[in-house]
Amino acid sequence: MKRSQILGALAFATIAFAACNNADYQTSAGGLKYKIIDGGSKDSSKVGDVLKMNVLQKIEGAKDTVLTDTYGRLPAFVKIQDIPTGPTSYGPDEFFKKLKKGDSLITIMYVDSLIKKGIVQEAQMPPFMKKGDKIVLTFKVLEVFKNDSTAQADYQKELEKDAPRQKKEQEEMMKKMMKDQEAAQKADEAALEKSGEKAKQVKAVQDFLTAKKWTATPTAVGTFVKIDQPGTGAQVADGKFVTVKYDGKKVSNDSTFDANQFTVQLGVQPFIKGFEDGLRQFKQGGKGTIIIPGYLAYGKEGNGGVFKPYEPLYFNVEIVSVSDKEPAPQPMPAPQAHGPNDGHNH
Repeated sequence: MKRSQILGALAFATIAFAACNNADYQTSAGGLKYKIIDGGSKDSSKVGDVLKMNVLQKIEGAKDTVLTDTYGRLPAFVKIQDIPTGPTSYGPDEFFKKLKKGDSLITIMYVDSLIKKGIVQEAQMPPFMKKGDKIVLTFKVLEVFKNDSTAQADYQKELEKDAPRQKKEQEEMMKKMMKDQEAAQKADEAALEKSGEKAKQVKAVQDFLTAKKWTATPTAVGTFVKIDQPGTGAQVADGKFVTVKYDGKKVSNDSTFDANQFTVQLGVQPFIKGFEDGLRQFKQGGKGTIIIPGYLAYGKEGNGGVFKPYEPLYFNVEIVSVSDKEPAPQPMPAPQAHGPNDGHNH
């Protein structure tokens, strides 16, 4: 966020939260505390207009938590609805039709009131929300659009402007997720090795290979790979966009549980460790089979119970393409469950 954006957000937040302690806000028929700060515009808005707004949402209580902050991010675009006011109404959207460009709206909702009105079920409240807390929402109107097409055009501009930040944030989230998964994988593997369970899982795969009369080479990580064609194109490596056609089977009974094609940026997106390790043994055009001991597949979680804990799997694969750039999106087929690119290691 740029310095000016930071200062703007802080200044607005200071005004908003100071107002919560003043007596000059009003109470709606439904009991909602609110205050509208006039921005000086002579224009008016009406039902059907689209408000472009910065939004700051915070829970105040034993522990203050910011839930939403659009400053320096993609603004909110909200069409004004004809929300009836009355004892049952308890939300900021009933005041949107009163807002003009430059105006600010501050609303205070009490968690106890949300529960009493049946808007929130106490037993299903998120962990960051407690009885006695209050939810403070502040809105700053940046623009009022009189038709959907103009609002949509501006939304697309804002989306493009915000795309680099979103991409960076997503990459950081992916890196953290992969780091956490790697740490959990190592701890699990160490425990299995100490108990002797890892050796049993490896032997189960070796026995399967013997029964199949397959020749497969173990990698340093522990995946077994049978290479039918190594491929002649680019080498599969971290950072590359790899398109793979596969069918997945259970070692226990040779039953197919999934068959599909997908593209993944190797080493960047969360992935099954054994499958990822096996792909690195091929080049573009390569074909073969990746046989994965259970601790390198879905682990003790079994992908949410879909598989048995530490169930060994194997995948017949064909490396369709290996590229430095992400391929153009293709029409998606009907989704298939439990594929190896679903982001779960355990």
